[in-house]
Amino acid sequence: MTVRYPITGTFIDEITYDIPASNWTNEQWAADLDHMKAVGIDTVIIMRGVFYDKCIYPSKIFPTLKEEDEDFAGFIMEEAAKRDMQVFLGMYIKDLTWNSGDYLYELKQNKIYMDEVLERYKDMPAFKGWYIPHETGSNIFNIKETMGGLAKMCKDRTPDKKVFISPFFRGKNFHPDPMSPELTADVWNNIWKDCGKEIDICAFQDGTTRLCDYGDYLKAIKRVTDDHKISLWANVETFERDVRSMFFPIPFDVLRRKIQIAQQYVEKCITFEFSHFLSPQSIFPSAHNLNRLYRNYYENKK
Repeated sequence: MTVRYPITGTFIDEITYDIPASNWTNEQWAADLDHMKAVGIDTVIIMRGVFYDKCIYPSKIFPTLKEEDEDFAGFIMEEAAKRDMQVFLGMYIKDLTWNSGDYLYELKQNKIYMDEVLERYKDMPAFKGWYIPHETGSNIFNIKETMGGLAKMCKDRTPDKKVFISPFFRGKNFHPDPMSPELTADVWNNIWKDCGKEIDICAFQDGTTRLCDYGDYLKAIKRVTDDHKISLWANVETFERDVRSMFFPIPFDVLRRKIQIAQQYVEKCITFEFSHFLSPQSIFPSAHNLNRLYRNYYENKK
């Protein structure tokens, strides 16, 4: 009997910002892609291409800590193709406020980035789309101009590739000024009126709202994504936000419940992120246990 695991996509956060580096070799990364494949993951999203002073390939333009022959983006795309997985490649982002909302700067830098990326990777079969890493829960930092400009740039240059975003809900357990599900729907409807037509996929992060409110947010936002013809996925986070400021693997019973809620509304569940929080070779021992519980539950689910 074929096991239907619910999470079928994952981010890869190689430019680590708020989680520790795993310091894996290429052999360990290849093994982790095997672990992903074993639980039905067919989609990999490299979260950022350039961020602060780091780049995921040996760029001739952007600052990089990689040696000349270290090409993480190319390696992941080659290995993904071997496993019949698709890759979304994260774009340039200057910092967490995208240069204080300077969208013209972000567009200029992403034009340069895209030129170099397409020169290197345009013919790689696993390269199926772009990820816009400018994540927000509301209309701040000129997000309409930034998101819309980047999405249009992607579609103009690569009309065959999907454009993907992953914003977050501004929920009660995350923000001192939370937005209700209804207000969230109104805000994103207003944003997408100006920039939604080039966006193909949206996966809201789930850990920024209370579990008891999660279904209400998804129900409200689904009406908006349907209106704008955007495919709604769920970013089912496999780390906990509730206990500590640092991120650690989530309790399985919470993960299971989040998945059950999301599956009522979305086309696909992805996660942030398998390698740290759900992999059997994670640097966190509790992730090994989470992987075991996850596999056992869905392998035995009737």
